[in-house]
Amino acid sequence: MESSQRGSSVQPGAPGARPARRPAHSSSSSASSVAATLARKIFQQKYSLQLAPGVIDWLDTFVRHFELEDEGEIVASFEHLVKGCVGTGSGLDGPSKITVDLLEETYERLRVAADQPDDGEGGDDLDAAQHLKIVDSFDLPAWRWDEIRGGFEKAKAAPSIAPGALSKSQYLRDRFNIIKQVILRNEHFCPPTVVDPERVDYMKLTTIKNLLGRQGGHFLIFGLLTRMEDGEFYLEDLDDKVKLNLSEATPESGLFTEGSFVLVDGDYTHESIFKVAEIGHPPSERRDEAMKIHGHHDFLGIGALSAAEEARADLIAAEQSPAHETSFIVLSDLHLDNAKVLRALRDLLGVYNDMEDKSIPRLFILCGNFRSRPWLFDGEAMREYTDLFAQLATLLSSFPSLMQHSHFLLVPGPSDPWSSAALPRPPLPEPLLKALIAKVPNLTLASNPCRVRWFSQEIVVFRDDLMSRMMRNAVRFPTEEGEEGGRKGDLRKALVQTILDQAHLAPLPLAVRPVLWDYDHALRLYPMPTTLILADSFDPYKLVYERCLVFNPGSFHRRRFQWSTYHPHMSEIKERMEESELPGPDD
Repeated sequence: MESSQRGSSVQPGAPGARPARRPAHSSSSSASSVAATLARKIFQQKYSLQLAPGVIDWLDTFVRHFELEDEGEIVASFEHLVKGCVGTGSGLDGPSKITVDLLEETYERLRVAADQPDDGEGGDDLDAAQHLKIVDSFDLPAWRWDEIRGGFEKAKAAPSIAPGALSKSQYLRDRFNIIKQVILRNEHFCPPTVVDPERVDYMKLTTIKNLLGRQGGHFLIFGLLTRMEDGEFYLEDLDDKVKLNLSEATPESGLFTEGSFVLVDGDYTHESIFKVAEIGHPPSERRDEAMKIHGHHDFLGIGALSAAEEARADLIAAEQSPAHETSFIVLSDLHLDNAKVLRALRDLLGVYNDMEDKSIPRLFILCGNFRSRPWLFDGEAMREYTDLFAQLATLLSSFPSLMQHSHFLLVPGPSDPWSSAALPRPPLPEPLLKALIAKVPNLTLASNPCRVRWFSQEIVVFRDDLMSRMMRNAVRFPTEEGEEGGRKGDLRKALVQTILDQAHLAPLPLAVRPVLWDYDHALRLYPMPTTLILADSFDPYKLVYERCLVFNPGSFHRRRFQWSTYHPHMSEIKERMEESELPGPDD
């Protein structure tokens, strides 16, 4: 196609754009050109992006190559490039600095996406199944925090289930440093670059080591809340520890457990004890902000092979293509040894099987426990589990539409085989699920937790009775005594805030919640996911915290057989999940 055909090359990512070659670099100055002015207006002013040297020249050459003369055409083209560089805001965002290499890579992705055949149906030709990726915890790349460089670095050695002793301290150091860099980047903790009377009292952190010899002062410190051999609480950072006096401590919102990282404000007494006035969780960082800094890292290990597909998927999402509209069904505590549960599951599957093909749910997430009684390693339990999953295989295979269009994801529960207290949990053992594997073609046996990547959204699925575990191990403060429920506010909100502020699924001591040291990164919630599914035996709920949707489907075996339906295509975050239940006898 010649460059004179401007009508089809104004928007490189739009259907019909077929540029013959990528724009070349130009050594001529473009500071006074219209392209330079609009580039600064779009990239810098509108989207707050930094422009590396050479970017203005590249954009100026781009405009001249396609002979774009109308300002509207130039603006539309730059908008497409911005979306290609930093995403559509649906969960995957790129770095805050635009470079020439990034522009050329983005342009090539958009060009390849535009070269795909278009059938005129707004993207229905897209094979959405290619954009559904399930990531096992044991397959996640191990990104460690490099204290010298002040950033993530991929581990040189593969994680091990039986690592060396240094691994135990390393995973805690990683957690400490990741949270601390978030704190120091928070506006309330950043010292003003210029003299600002309104920010004289910004929050300044002091290391525990620097408390030495400063008795009688008032300080703000950060560290790991832990209980030592003497039974007293201490705060510990990378260099030292200090004993805490919590007798007059006022807790902020959230749940505080031993093993969590907290901010503590108070006085360092002459007895070298830190008397706490206030204790709170560290501030969290929204996903889009974190990805601007660390978005160039492949945290999920999916690779860059599908970059062109992801670029096109984001454009489809922005245009609300029908191909992008789907739903995920989430059930928890699916007790297969309960006849009522099996009948309810058959009714539920029958409703979805009778839908039109384009409306059938793309994914069924089935979480354990899959038996009402805990697993015991004996022959009887193995035979029963084998029979139960054989029944499930027969049930699922009786719905041909679901077999053709849906994917089934099984996540083990706390008491499913092979039962282990350590996280992450491996998938359900294949020998017990031979019948299910043979009859259900689109099946994944996932770890607990696991991650689902749908287009640009990252969904974390975690099955654990987290609410009861956190409440049993929550630190009680004197100011809370006499309060109904032992804590102010909504427990659901407190749990969600704690988990996301801690950026971890298990902010508890190893004695309470063992973790495989080398795989602690699989429990990490930084960068924050788009959606977090905390499948719990607690009552169902839905909350949005820092633009992250968190919900619990509840136990399916309850009287009304409840589950959750997730709609990833919805633009409003709070509207992406709806609670569902089968009608009762009185409905």
